[in-house]
Amino acid sequence: MNCPNLSMSVDVWQVPAIVVVGIGMGKLDLSARASCWIDRAEVLVGGRRQLDEFGEHRGEKIILGSPLDHTLEKIDQVSQSRRTLVLASGDPLFFGIGRRLGEVLGKERLLVLPNVTAMQYLFARLAEPWDDVKIVSLHGRGKAMKPGDWLNLLLRHKKIGLYTDPQYTPARVARELLQLGVQDRVLVVGENLGQDDENIREIPLSEARGLDFSPLNIALIRPAENSSVSTALAGQNLTTFGMSEASFQHQAGLITKMEIRAIVLASLQLRPDLVLWDLGAASGSVSIEAARIVPLRKVVAVERNQDRYQDLVENLARFGCAEIESICADASDVLERLPDPDRVFIGGAGGDLVAILSRAAEKLRDGGRIVQTVVTLDTLEAVRQFWREKSFDVTVAQVQINRSAPILNTIRLEALNPVFIVTASRSV
Repeated sequence: MNCPNLSMSVDVWQVPAIVVVGIGMGKLDLSARASCWIDRAEVLVGGRRQLDEFGEHRGEKIILGSPLDHTLEKIDQVSQSRRTLVLASGDPLFFGIGRRLGEVLGKERLLVLPNVTAMQYLFARLAEPWDDVKIVSLHGRGKAMKPGDWLNLLLRHKKIGLYTDPQYTPARVARELLQLGVQDRVLVVGENLGQDDENIREIPLSEARGLDFSPLNIALIRPAENSSVSTALAGQNLTTFGMSEASFQHQAGLITKMEIRAIVLASLQLRPDLVLWDLGAASGSVSIEAARIVPLRKVVAVERNQDRYQDLVENLARFGCAEIESICADASDVLERLPDPDRVFIGGAGGDLVAILSRAAEKLRDGGRIVQTVVTLDTLEAVRQFWREKSFDVTVAQVQINRSAPILNTIRLEALNPVFIVTASRSV
């Protein structure tokens, strides 16, 4: 890619190049170099707050407002003949306007001068390092942020920095975390950073949920000092992979054993943004652990037995898995209305085995995989007969698990029922 604008000097501003300047926390953060570019501009574009800081500037001023596409079109037009500079807060390429300018107008037209970001400033004011922080922008997310997303973030990151917006406020964040049962985190909220009325405070979630904050704010989720671990993230729940049967509410024997589940999950070969069906889900151990391992786009757990379905619902609430849709019905009655899957796990099918396999195979996306656990030889033969004439690669693994059991002053091995794991994969 050619970048002729990067070699420009302030004295040779070649239109239609566009200069994008981050002004940091305010005008005082500008470097001498950035100030020279601003002085040379014939058109200034920015938010109302940024433009107000340059009221004395003689150039035309364009407010960067909604709808954004109209403003970008105007920037494109005026920059063809006049030196146009876009003002941004912080670093324009860090959750800023720089991304959209590059996508719409072309990166080769941009000269970007970054500055200190609000998140950098907040951690500087706290005198804390921030190289281990996960940064998330909630701008415009609306209903797109799901409870399961929060749980995944909390499991993977000790500190989470948040760029909020007027709809997704720190109070809303606190409410959503509390609904998940999270009690071992606090919010640090920075309001009006860099201004005379700057306010930085650490607030318990229970207090933050009911507060109003300045519209100009960012937030940090971090562990509370000397707090008890929250219900949703406590003990065994912190385990991402290899959860014991005791972690789940289930009827005796009606759960995929931990060792078998580990092999099933490996056989599914999960990746982010896939759709997973868990048919004959029982306690939901497979779909719950799958959702904790990788951020899946959609998980549907289907269980027809009412008692086992109640266990499933209990486990979803216990682990905060609101992203998993649970259905109490015969799988063969609901598969038609489910989104096409990338992965299917079949833990039980009863007398509907052939119908379920047929529909799953038809709806499976290219490159998809169906994994099924089988206990009896009759069912194994029926599964083999089904796949025999299908254009799928099929493998069968027999797994025998022996667990230690105490006997006198030593241990013996106690065998669990052998399980067959059938994996059928569709070529791309």
